[in-house]
Amino acid sequence: MRSPRLRRHPPPVAAAAPPADHFKPGDLVEVLPDHPAYRGAHFAATVTASHLNPSGYSVAYDAFVDGGESARPPPPLRDVVPASQVRPRPPDSAPGGGRVVAVWFAETREGAEFDAVDVRPHLEWVAGEWLSPEKMDISNTIPYTKGTKVEVAKLEAVEKVIWKNNVLVEYNCSNSDGSALPKEIVDLKHIRPCPPHASVVSFCINDEVEGFQGNGWWLGVIAEVHPEFKYTFKEAHSGKEVQLDQKALRLRYDWTDGQWQQVSQNVLTKFAKGSKVEVTSNDEGFRGAWFQGTALKYVDNKILVEYDMLKDDDEITPLTEAIEVQHVRPCPPDITVTNGFNLLDEVDACWNDGWWVGVISKVINDQTYMVYFRGSMEEMEFQHEQIRHHCDWVGGRWMRTSLYPSD
Repeated sequence: MRSPRLRRHPPPVAAAAPPADHFKPGDLVEVLPDHPAYRGAHFAATVTASHLNPSGYSVAYDAFVDGGESARPPPPLRDVVPASQVRPRPPDSAPGGGRVVAVWFAETREGAEFDAVDVRPHLEWVAGEWLSPEKMDISNTIPYTKGTKVEVAKLEAVEKVIWKNNVLVEYNCSNSDGSALPKEIVDLKHIRPCPPHASVVSFCINDEVEGFQGNGWWLGVIAEVHPEFKYTFKEAHSGKEVQLDQKALRLRYDWTDGQWQQVSQNVLTKFAKGSKVEVTSNDEGFRGAWFQGTALKYVDNKILVEYDMLKDDDEITPLTEAIEVQHVRPCPPDITVTNGFNLLDEVDACWNDGWWVGVISKVINDQTYMVYFRGSMEEMEFQHEQIRHHCDWVGGRWMRTSLYPSD
């Protein structure tokens, strides 16, 4: 016997719930458009009808008229808007006529002057009540706390959270005439954290970089390389070329989805036969050390390296090994140190046939230093000629945490 066919009834359609703020025809309201050109603005209107599905209202604006009508005077502009864009009109504030106030708009970073009668305190309609910024814990929604170093077009620090996505910033730089830049209220869309603080020891032609000019970092490329860490920088926006010191240049980073992304320089390290290289190892007891050698040839995606100081089992023949490419790098540049090393400088010390990364833990004199090795937690004494600045080979570039002392 066949099973009786089950008759499927569609589920009953639930009645649309009325909006939290249910306005009636004749109610005085404000409309908050979602159009980018009007974001942050509130326009006075009167409700003419309500709608449940979808939830919304027909409104007539107080200040806008329908220019398409031939009637004189023209009727008010009418529109249908979602319920989420409608709120009551805020309470009247005490009139403040007779004086002029300057108002700054963080969204567009523009300012204008108004008669005080046309300005009111900002209030937000939250859960059926009017709240001022002082009564809301806005700081928890802002990714930057007071004192955080950030970038807009120039270096600055957050001084105070103002409202929602706006913060008050204080600039660390000054105008060309030496006068202090005024504090500014800035929307978060104009702000990003300071990029990773790493100095590149050397750049190459066509590298995408940022150059510091006119109190701001500007996008551009390296057009020419000069001696003594000087470069010709070509601005992306104007094409103007200017010679900059390495201190005024940095690799370009983009702030994307809350993370820093270094713009690829498309550099692929290739070692020709006879190239001087350095090799590191992840083996216990050798981490943090680099051993110098000579690249002989490529063998199955590895590099055959003959070491300068490491010997084979006979203690005479130079040791030769096939090393994976990720453990091989060029020899770092020879950075001249004229004024000696400073306390806490990150350095490489020549010891036990290799260069071992450490930190200057004590300056005995301008020729003698104590170096602390974090990996082994040991401290040893070295002469000036046994130490070099520590550099990292990152993305085909030599980089250091700081090439110049902080100002």
